[in-house]
Amino acid sequence: MGGKNSKKHTELKEKEIKLLIQKTGLSRQEILDWHAEFLQNHPDGLIDAGEFTSIYRQFYQYGNPDNYAKFAFQAFDNDNNGKISFSEFLIATAFSINASQGDDAEKSLEFAFDVYDTDDNEKVDRTEVEKLLEAVYQLETGTGSYNFEYVIDELFRNYDTDATGYLNKREFIVALLNDPYVRDYLLVN
Repeated sequence: MGGKNSKKHTELKEKEIKLLIQKTGLSRQEILDWHAEFLQNHPDGLIDAGEFTSIYRQFYQYGNPDNYAKFAFQAFDNDNNGKISFSEFLIATAFSINASQGDDAEKSLEFAFDVYDTDDNEKVDRTEVEKLLEAVYQLETGTGSYNFEYVIDELFRNYDTDATGYLNKREFIVALLNDPYVRDYLLVN
């Protein structure tokens, strides 16, 4: 049984490749290249939170990515097994790359919403925004904390259109599409 389960995480099926092309915007060859490199570093086809954080440290050498990596790992560990498969990893990585390159803004913002929605209830409250703002700040500056109360107040005052005390996915995306001030704080540069 272990052999079959191990094979499940190391092989890419055609259906999975097509899904990754759609979700990441990468070409078939790019996906196959990423997969080959991933398997060289992770022969079982899985990475845990520690390995994921180490990868983030390679991408963000000037800040402290540990907190942000924790949130990103949780957002992309779709089956909540404490491991990320190649597909989950590639989607998370493509999200970071595409968000910084401005590719398909709305799709990137949907992924950002998933990172901010730490309790997976399809809405983002003030506490979730504050925790992620701190993580983004640490990622980019390497320093401790900052008072984000004004940014959070502005975000909810202007974009919580139904006055529920949280932002649904649409409100979140509209805020980030329309407000460069908020976008600069909430997204990793």
